[in-house]
Amino acid sequence: MKIFSYSIFTLLILTLMLPVMQAGADDPKARAIMEKVDARDDGDHQTADMEMILIDKNGHQRKRSISSFSKDMDKDTYRLMFFREPADVRNTGFLTYDYDDPAKNDDQWLYLPALRKTKRIASSDKSGSFMGSDLTYADMTARNLDDYDFTLKKEMAVKGAPVWLIESVPRGKKVIKETGYTKSLLFVRKDN
Repeated sequence: MKIFSYSIFTLLILTLMLPVMQAGADDPKARAIMEKVDARDDGDHQTADMEMILIDKNGHQRKRSISSFSKDMDKDTYRLMFFREPADVRNTGFLTYDYDDPAKNDDQWLYLPALRKTKRIASSDKSGSFMGSDLTYADMTARNLDDYDFTLKKEMAVKGAPVWLIESVPRGKKVIKETGYTKSLLFVRKDN
């Protein structure tokens, strides 16, 4: 009788722990998808003209025009962004040295033309708001895949394109502190 009750108790504990053990588990299919995304060829240099639209809680929109330049320097990537419009952010520059070595923190600087000053973004400040948007300074650099667990949530279509919806959860509190995120949902197009 005693052995039976211990077996029931052990089974109950394992059953209750199963969701906790699976919560941090890495999904091999999702990891393989994210490894393909990370390994894709994006060229040695890029230029882009972008528009950032900031929408406040009342639905009012502010638009910002940005020119972006990126260059691969061996395994590292250097990115430079210039804000062209509106006048209050014109000529603001943002430079990122995105190092391939995961042991090395990426370097970031923000040039503020009104003050004629360059501000270095410390690693501890990367969870802060990037130029008044919902993006963070951490969003402006590549992420180390080994810092995250990935789970394939579902397959769906976004604007007619088939995508995988992948949940990304940091593996440690250090990454949460650096990025400001406890979880991210990533939409990855299947065709490219």
